[in-house]
Amino acid sequence: MILSVKGGNADKIHIYIDGEYRMTCDRSFWYSEKWHKIKEIDDKELAALESAVNSRRAFKKGMGLLLRRAYSKKEIIQKLTVSFDADTAREAAQKLEELNMIDDKNYAELYADELYNRKKFAPKRILLELKRKGIDSETAEKAVNSLDKDDFNRIILLLNSKFKNKLSDEKSVKRTVNSLLRMGYGYSDIRRAVNEVCSGADIGDDYE
Repeated sequence: MILSVKGGNADKIHIYIDGEYRMTCDRSFWYSEKWHKIKEIDDKELAALESAVNSRRAFKKGMGLLLRRAYSKKEIIQKLTVSFDADTAREAAQKLEELNMIDDKNYAELYADELYNRKKFAPKRILLELKRKGIDSETAEKAVNSLDKDDFNRIILLLNSKFKNKLSDEKSVKRTVNSLLRMGYGYSDIRRAVNEVCSGADIGDDYE
């Protein structure tokens, strides 16, 4: 089979096999690999070329995502598997991790801080969210342990700010309690805080 190429827009190189378009790669990849020296190619070499091009494309796509914002390794793999097979996605993620573009420790610390300060989640909920992002238990726990764990006083602040106008009646209080539970706060701390803010009112044990 005859291997030929044509230059495209920007740094694109379009690859043709026997005159038919087959795939596209970037100029840097093309001229840094052996392929630009080959004029004839067999089936085995073509499969290797396609694999190399896909690996390069996956790597560049992952890099583009990471230049916009941080992701965990699991997230990058999930995003890449939309366009590439699982092995190619994992290989690209591994290369990005080796280049320190993926850093689950740093990501865990940043994401924990965001959930704690912006969404006001409790450490318990933050730990769950980090694990959902693919952060291992030890790394997630270290990130959470760096946070202030004064849940009771945080609930008091939330009741006096975010939920200030949501404590007017029993139904509203129950909805507020459920919201705080979903945020990861413990029921005993919630009950004690609500009783304090609502002048001794008891929310009881029966709530939706």
